[in-house]
Amino acid sequence: MQRRLQFKTTRGILRGKFIIKIVLFGLIFFLAIFFLDKLEMPVPNKLIKQEISNDKLITLK
Repeated sequence: MQRRLQFKTTRGILRGKFIIKIVLFGLIFFLAIFFLDKLEMPVPNKLIKQEISNDKLITLK
């Protein structure tokens, strides 16, 4: 059984495609972070504080 020859141009093209995919993935990732940062989420104005009585607490032994 003979091995298939891989020419240097084929390896170069494969490396180029791999690099392009990595760059595109990074660009999409950074754009997603940028647009998520621009979203303004509503923040509650009032501090929510709830007292818990001792009757509701369960102690574990």
